[in-house]
Amino acid sequence: LEMSYKRLNEINLSNKSVLLRLDLNTPIENGLVANNERIVRSLPTLSYIIEAGARLIVMSHLGRPEENNSFQEEFSLSPVVKELESLLDKKIPLHSLDEFENLSHIPEISVIENTRFCIGEKTNDTDLSKRLASLADLVVMDAFATSHRAHASTTGVITFSSDACAGLLLDEELNALSKVKEESKNSVAILGGAKISTKLSLINSLSNYMDKVILGGGIANTLIAAKGYDVGKSLVEETMLSEATELLENPKIIIPNSVLVSDSPDKPGRITSIDAIAENEAIFDVAPESLTSLEPIFMNAGTILWNGPIGFFEKENFDKGTIKIAKMITASKGFSVAGGGDTISAAEKAGVLDKLDYVSTAGGAFLEFMEGRKLPAIEALKEKVN
Repeated sequence: LEMSYKRLNEINLSNKSVLLRLDLNTPIENGLVANNERIVRSLPTLSYIIEAGARLIVMSHLGRPEENNSFQEEFSLSPVVKELESLLDKKIPLHSLDEFENLSHIPEISVIENTRFCIGEKTNDTDLSKRLASLADLVVMDAFATSHRAHASTTGVITFSSDACAGLLLDEELNALSKVKEESKNSVAILGGAKISTKLSLINSLSNYMDKVILGGGIANTLIAAKGYDVGKSLVEETMLSEATELLENPKIIIPNSVLVSDSPDKPGRITSIDAIAENEAIFDVAPESLTSLEPIFMNAGTILWNGPIGFFEKENFDKGTIKIAKMITASKGFSVAGGGDTISAAEKAGVLDKLDYVSTAGGAFLEFMEGRKLPAIEALKEKVN
C-alpha cells in the first residue's frame, strides 16, 4: 500500500502562497469552541507552513449550513479563528471567498469563511474548485476526516491546483491505518455501535484480513438473535438477520456469551448467559466476565483496531464492558488504533485516550479506508504526482 502522493516536506515553501484544507469542524457552544481536539491536531501542519516562510490561507467547513452563498452566523468559523489566534498567538483575519478574491495584499495567515456557504461545494462544482485553486501556488490537503467526500474544497480544488500535496496529519493518519491493514499477523478488530447495517461491509472486509473480529453493542445483539436466542427488548435490526446468520459461520467472528440485561436503562442490570434473557429485558452491555476469556487474544495481538463502544456506555451502569475492552487494548503490546467520535469519548471515559498508539480524528473516512474503499481526495492527490 505504497502511498504515492507528494508530502509537505518535499516542497520548497518559501515565498509561496499555500491554500490549506483543514478539518476544523468542531462543536461550538455559546460562541466558543467546546472541544479543540481537531484544531490542536492541525497545529503541526500550520506551524510548519508558517515557519517555512509561506503565506497561508486556511479553509474548512463547519456543520451543515444552507449552501446559498450567504453568511450564516451560527455556522461561522469565527469561534474557530479565535481559538486559532490564541493557540498560534497571531492575529488571523477571516474573509468570505468573495472578499478574499478582492484582497490586494494577502496576509501571512488568513482564513476563508465556511466552505459550505458556497454554492457548489458539495457537488464538487468545477467553477468553485477553480476559484479556490487559483488562490494559491500550492494546495495542501490535511483534512483526512473529509477525504471521503468529493467536495470542491477537498477534491476539485486539488484537481485544478497547480500543485498539491498531503499535510502532516493526513499523512500520519494514512500511515497508522495502513499499518493496521498490512500487519495482519495476530490482528484484532473490536467493533461496537448500534447498527450492523452501517458496518456490515466493514465487518466483512476486516474479517478478510484480520485474525479476530470481536463484536459488541447492537451489532452483537443482532447476531445473538440470528443464532436463535430470544433477546427480549434488545436493540436488534430485524432486516439484517440473514446477513448476521452468514457472519456467524465465520470462525473469526466473536460475539459475547454472557451479557448485562435490564428491564430499564435506568436500573442496574443482571448478568446472564445469552440463552437466558427474559422477554421484558434488553441487552445493555457485554458482561466483563465474558471478556476475560479474550485476554490471551489481546496479549498476543500485533495490531488492534477499535471502533465503537460495546455497550450503552453513556450510562454508569453499562460502561463496564467498554472500559474493560479499553483497558485490555492498552495493556496489550500490540499497535492500537482507535477511531470514531463515540470511540474517542469512550476512551476518554476509560482514561486510556493517551495510552492508545493512534487516535484517528475521522469517523466515516476512517471506516471507508479500513473497508478498502477509495477516498476521492486521496485519489485526487495521487493523480497530481504524474
